Amino acid sequence: MPERSVDPRALVAAAIKAARHREVDISSGAEVKSLLVEGGRVSGVRTDKTTYAAAMVVNCAGAWAGSIAPYDFPVKPVKGQMLAVVGAPPLKHVVRSKQVYLVPRSDGRLVIGSTLEDAGFSKQTDVNTLQHLFEAAVELVPGIAKSRRNEAWAGLRPGTPDELPILGETAISGFFAATGHYRDGILLAPVTARVMADLLFEGASRHELGAFSPNRFMS
Repeated sequence: MPERSVDPRALVAAAIKAARHREVDISSGAEVKSLLVEGGRVSGVRTDKTTYAAAMVVNCAGAWAGSIAPYDFPVKPVKGQMLAVVGAPPLKHVVRSKQVYLVPRSDGRLVIGSTLEDAGFSKQTDVNTLQHLFEAAVELVPGIAKSRRNEAWAGLRPGTPDELPILGETAISGFFAATGHYRDGILLAPVTARVMADLLFEGASRHELGAFSPNRFMS
């Protein structure tokens, strides 16, 4: 069966639109600095601008999930460089080799990716690295050689020591985590949302989450 794909930018735009339609308060550009905890239970969060009271908090900060005190999740950023070209031969589905993958977009672009780098939080791209990806893509589909480069960027994936997500309630009552999805965050977003909604509003999930418990890293 052909491998499908989702455009992360379009998905995020749609998610934000849907959230605002449901009167969700979105605070853009406010960095969360720490949790507010009272009597062993979460009571809100402190940002670089203000504080917010909340009976439940979900840390879904991706590669930055381990940067919010006082809970030190073992999540680290794994950098991935990629580029997009236009004018490439049309592809109907994702194509992969050991060196590269190609993802066609509905707007005509072809995404070429991606590296796996332990480079901290740097999102700088490298000309030589991008050229290597492009050459690997041409080897897979020769017609790409005539395409034009549209843009290049780097993203940060949230990696964990065992390469499994972190899902569930922590040792702090009311404080949950949904991070560590590594390279599959966008693809796993729907089931993650369902799992977390069940945990927050029903108190349990229909899925077995023991392997993903945040407490598996706590000594």
